Amino acid sequence: MNSGTSLIGQTLPAFMVGYSLDHTYRVVIGIRASNADAACAIARAAFDAGTLWDDTPDMPLLYDDYEELDGQAVEFDATPIATWPTADVSVRAVKLHAAAHQLLAFARLADSRLPLPAAIEAWHPDALVPMTVTARQARELHVLLGGLHAC
Repeated sequence: MNSGTSLIGQTLPAFMVGYSLDHTYRVVIGIRASNADAACAIARAAFDAGTLWDDTPDMPLLYDDYEELDGQAVEFDATPIATWPTADVSVRAVKLHAAAHQLLAFARLADSRLPLPAAIEAWHPDALVPMTVTARQARELHVLLGGLHAC
């Protein structure tokens, strides 16, 4: 969505169309305890302390996501508008999350093409380190970084 783009004078009227689905937020962690009640008490204490999501070896984070509730019918609503509103921060978060995966893939590619860390350990910190990427990979990186800049 473009911020502030006027839609007046266009051929068709514009609408913001949305739908809502009920979800439940579910988090699952691993806990060792003498029984289920003790495990739940440990989880409650970690929740209250804000450490439930720390993902430690003794309390690994196993699941953290929203689950759609069953039996819902999707119903759309539409509101007429004169300009596209600024996209909500949630849209930025979705774009950043998608870009992070692409950037991580490129970082792994770059790492695989660099000399081994032991080989460059004695090099001066400002020495240039050779690495080769294809033109396609360089273009993809420029597009990715341009998209991140827009976020």
